[in-house]
Amino acid sequence: MRMHRSILLAVPVLALFLAGCPAKPKDGECKTSEDCSAQEGYGKTCVEGRCQECGQDTDCKAGFVCRSLKCVPRPECERSDDCPSGKACQAGKCMTVAPPPPPPVTAPTTEPSACPVGGGKLLPIYFAFDRAVLTPESQADLTKNAACIKDKGFTKVIVEGNCDDRGTIEYNLQLGQRRAESAKKFLVNLGIPAKSIQAVSYGKERPICSEATESCWQKNRRDDVVAK
Repeated sequence: MRMHRSILLAVPVLALFLAGCPAKPKDGECKTSEDCSAQEGYGKTCVEGRCQECGQDTDCKAGFVCRSLKCVPRPECERSDDCPSGKACQAGKCMTVAPPPPPPVTAPTTEPSACPVGGGKLLPIYFAFDRAVLTPESQADLTKNAACIKDKGFTKVIVEGNCDDRGTIEYNLQLGQRRAESAKKFLVNLGIPAKSIQAVSYGKERPICSEATESCWQKNRRDDVVAK
């Protein structure tokens, strides 16, 4: 009877003792790396609550580095600066870099003269989008054209207004005409007889570039100046 009573008293005490002992981490969970040492099939380093093979390079043995929580052989290089001259880092190895091919040999070209002796196209005049106002650059080129016309004694000048392909055919014909008239007026002010200058418009029918880019549209917003 006394023994039975002792057993009954010991059970609560044992329960309190067991309740006070925290359960050991398992299934790869951990609080410190010591929790990983007794768990088979998991890494021995505690990283953010999980047993991993490594968390940093110092967790790996010599010749290995930590990548994606795994110890892998240290690569020969990580960037091209790690390689000797003439080699580049590719997939962790220093590989010989093939020298670039020599530039293609092209025959020298002769730039067209801004003032052709026998006549022809002079310097083109460019405009801003949807504008017919001469820019300072356009005025400078028209001044050069006027000097050429006078120097070579050309008696007929055709100013051909052109536009990019945005907008209707009718609108661009009108815009091209305004651009041609703007250049003609400037040439007249520089002393070129008005009767020798013909202003015509081709709208968007004579593009010299067909790409839908600003650099291409800029080339098409122009006056071609032809002297005869």
